[in-house]
This record gives sequence, structure tokens and C-alpha cells, in this order.
Amino acid sequence: MRRNILFAAIAVAALGCATDSLAKESKSKAGHKFKGSVEMQYRTNNNIGAAPASGDRFDFAELSEFGIEDQDGIEGSEDDEDEDEDEDGFEDAFDDLVDVDPDEDEIEIDDAVDEDGDGVDDLLDPDADNIVDKQSRFTTKLAFNHKYTFKNESIAWTNGLRFATDTHNQRDDLDKFNYAVTTGLEFAPKGSPHTFKPSVSWVTLEKDSRNFVSTFVVSLAYSYEVSKRLSLGATYNYQDKDLAKPTSPDATVDTVALTASFKATDFDIFKLKFAPKVEDSSQTTRNTDASGFEIAYTRKLPWDMTAGLGYQFDTVEYQNLQPRRRDDNHTWALQASKDFGKRFSVEVGFETRERESNIPSKDAENDSFYIGATYKF
Repeated sequence: MRRNILFAAIAVAALGCATDSLAKESKSKAGHKFKGSVEMQYRTNNNIGAAPASGDRFDFAELSEFGIEDQDGIEGSEDDEDEDEDEDGFEDAFDDLVDVDPDEDEIEIDDAVDEDGDGVDDLLDPDADNIVDKQSRFTTKLAFNHKYTFKNESIAWTNGLRFATDTHNQRDDLDKFNYAVTTGLEFAPKGSPHTFKPSVSWVTLEKDSRNFVSTFVVSLAYSYEVSKRLSLGATYNYQDKDLAKPTSPDATVDTVALTASFKATDFDIFKLKFAPKVEDSSQTTRNTDASGFEIAYTRKLPWDMTAGLGYQFDTVEYQNLQPRRRDDNHTWALQASKDFGKRFSVEVGFETRERESNIPSKDAENDSFYIGATYKF
């Protein structure tokens, strides 16, 4: 079944590429457009108990966000036309979803049991999880995106399909397969700085070749372009999680994300995000309150390169555990990337993460190095 879905998606993408090439003959944005991407990343972790989520945790600016400098009044070139195609904001249909891909911490919560048999849940047990497990991880992502812009060019319909796999060295129990579909509308009136994007999505995670959790997401995203240098955004996600285990009842998650992007100069972009989250469930390990913020700075460098520095803080409080557990997480990141044309890019980075908990022995640290590549088509 999975293979059939993948082949169908590839066929749709191929048809889309042909349609898109014909559409370029007209300057109108109306009609169908198809895009896609392939991402690969190799990451090392010296403590997977505090490992980051799959892929990149930070929202560093891409080279295309800096824009193209004036070229002595030269107009009408092929590069300018290609840039116009990218300026419609059509990249990844999943960009407006917030916190829907489970990471190692969330899997740890769902797997929490009393493995040592002392009658204390492992999330609270100070004698559990004392072993530091060093593992490497190889992640692949395949995404297909479709956008149909109506003739008035103010309303568009977007669709997305994504597959992702995580393969761990000598830890098959941590291997994951994730697929997601999304569809929604985009309201962007001509000449208006406001954009609205309502959407619905379905995200499924498989672990050990079995369904682990499925999530239905309703999202409403809003963005406001204050100026060419400053843009603001707000996103609300409602998630309904169907946890596969009979002992794990469903959970609902409400997430709000407030974002700001500021282009300080033609070479410097700052991004800020604040995202509180509430997860309700009758299972004590799933009933949590969380909030956090992220600051990311990206510098444009010569030779089509960028460098990024980011800091992220989030706190997670388990409401129904006795005694109550609270984790504070600090993450620092450095990243350098280089574009080879407009379709292929590579990146290298380092992240260091520290978890501070009020439960003895639950503190953890992880240093993570990664190298990745992205091809857009």
C-alpha cells in the first residue's frame, strides 16, 4: 500500500512538472503549479534521550529570502522570471503546521512504563534512564506540493503530500516512518498585506512497522507584511491524536504560534517565534502544558552561502503526575549552508541541547552534528 501511494505521488509530480513548464509561457499566476523536494540528512547524537526532532529544529532564513540585488537596471532576464515564480510564496504546503512531527521526547512519553518493576513510572523514577545511548540517524524526506490559483489571483487552493523516514544505527526500535497529507485555501487579496490560510491535515507515524500515532490537524494561519523588511504571523493548530495503544487514550492539542521576521539589512535576517501548547488527555503522561520561544539569526555570505545562529527555550510541565514533573530545555544551534543554483543546497550544523528537570537523574545533555542536502524540483 505504501509503495502504491509513493508511485502515485511520483506520477502526479511528473505530470505537474510538465504542466508547470507550459504555465511559464504566461505571466499570469492563475492555473496549476507543482513543486517538490527531496531532503537527506545524517545526524549524530551522543544522547538520544535528549535528541532533537527529525530534520532541522530552527527556522533559519534561506538565501532566497534575502532577495536579489539590483543589477544595473537589467530587466527581463530569465533569472528575473524565475525569481518571479518564487515570489508567490509557494514552497512547502506544510510550512504553516506547528509541532506535528513527534520527536524522541514524545515517543519516550508514550512508551513510559515501569521497566525496572519498582512501582514507579519511568518518567518519575530517579533510578531509570541512567544509560546514555549514542546513536546516529539518517533522515530522508520526500515532498510534493500542488497549488491552483484562481483567475482573480486572490484565492488559491494548495495540497501537499510528504513522506519521511528515520533510520537509526543498531536501534531498529527507534526507526520511524511518517507520512502526511494536507489541503487548504489561501486568501491573499491583490495589493493587500494580509494573507489567510485555513487547512486540514492528516499525519501518521509508524514505529516498529506498526501504526504508532495518527493526528488530525485543523490549522488557521495569518500573515501580515508590515513592510518589505518586517512580516508578522500567527498560527493556530488544533490536533486530535489517535494513539494506537489500547492503554493510551486519545489526546487533543491546542497550539498557538506567533512569529516575526525582520530583514535588518540586505545581509541580516532575524526571526522570532513564541509558541504555547496545551495537550489534554486522561492518560497522566499525555496531559501537559508547554510553551517556548525561538530566536534565529541568519547572515548572508559571499558565494551563495548563509550562516545561522539560533537559541530555543521550551518548558514542559506534566499536569497529572505525582509528584509533578517539569522540564526546561535549552538548545543552541550553528548552521552554514550553500546554494548550488536555485534547486540544490547543502548544509552543515551543530546543536547542543540541555534538559533541566526537577526530577533527579532526568537531566540530560546532547551534542548533535549534522550534514544535509536538499533538491527542489
